[in-house]
Amino acid sequence: MKPSHSNPSFGRVIAKIFAIVSLIFLLYFAHSTFAENELQKRLYELGYPTEGFIVVNNTMKFADGHIVKFEGNYVETYPITAQEALNRLNNYLAEYNLKLKKYDMKIEPEIESMDEKEENGKLYWVFELYIKKGSSKFFAGLAYVERKQGLIKIKGLLD
Repeated sequence: MKPSHSNPSFGRVIAKIFAIVSLIFLLYFAHSTFAENELQKRLYELGYPTEGFIVVNNTMKFADGHIVKFEGNYVETYPITAQEALNRLNNYLAEYNLKLKKYDMKIEPEIESMDEKEENGKLYWVFELYIKKGSSKFFAGLAYVERKQGLIKIKGLLD
């Protein structure tokens, strides 16, 4: 006696694969869009425009977070955008996160905490770092991303 159900058709298999791939793509897109919107919201809170640029106190602020400062005839560019700072920081933390993975933990910057600071004549993007495990998190320090060259320094548990 043969089973009552037949083998799935080629069309059904392709349709299911397409549905699964589409779902994965949509989840990824939704996540990346949410993070980008969160970053744009924080930039707006810090006084950056939503598009184009504005000039405030001899500083040209662009929507992506990079700035140009004017001091007399001298023009200084700080090309590291907020998104690039976040990407560089995540790349920097990747090695630590690889080691923490076996403990089901990771270190992440918090976008809502992003701020700007000047220290020793250098401008920085500053992020609070948290060690996360499941739904718990605790403060691990501050990450400074230099806005001219993108160099990173950590103040806290990792320094």
